Amino acid sequence: MGSGDESASERLVVLRDGVRGVVRPIRPSDREDLVRGLEMLSPESRIRRFFFNKEEFSERELDRLTNPDGIDHLAYTLDILSEDGREATPVAVARCFRDQREKDLAEVALVTADEWQGDGVGGELMRSLTEAAVKVGIRRWFAAIFADNVAMHRLLNRFGTMLGERAVGDGVVEVVYEIG
Repeated sequence: MGSGDESASERLVVLRDGVRGVVRPIRPSDREDLVRGLEMLSPESRIRRFFFNKEEFSERELDRLTNPDGIDHLAYTLDILSEDGREATPVAVARCFRDQREKDLAEVALVTADEWQGDGVGGELMRSLTEAAVKVGIRRWFAAIFADNVAMHRLLNRFGTMLGERAVGDGVVEVVYEIG
């Protein structure tokens, strides 16, 4: 696992089915994992996350996504550990970007590999992301999600209180939550 400051932010977790994992901050060395993760998502999962069937990241996107600053951009991955604990396979990412006009507001997003959805991965990631966000003064989440994305609504409700929702078209809503 990580060293120095990173290891302090790592958290061992046990998922609903007893599988062990580690939640940790994303780092520059995660570029290839993000590329592989996107390739492994089903078209439906890509559309739910990006609102279109995104097939690749640009080099500029990868630079941005793998270099969170820990203040205005927070990003965590959940890696599943092998039985001996020596290898880790990334299965999900959660991140937020602080709004530069309203410093206590951040856009939040989460994506989980199809085969790991419903196993508690999102909750574990959101727990770490929420704790980190509060430490840097983020008090509200903003998210654009499909209105029928029950799992994401449920997850956001676990970690905050909805302050508002508005339809923006094509089945997408913008929601704002106070982090609780």
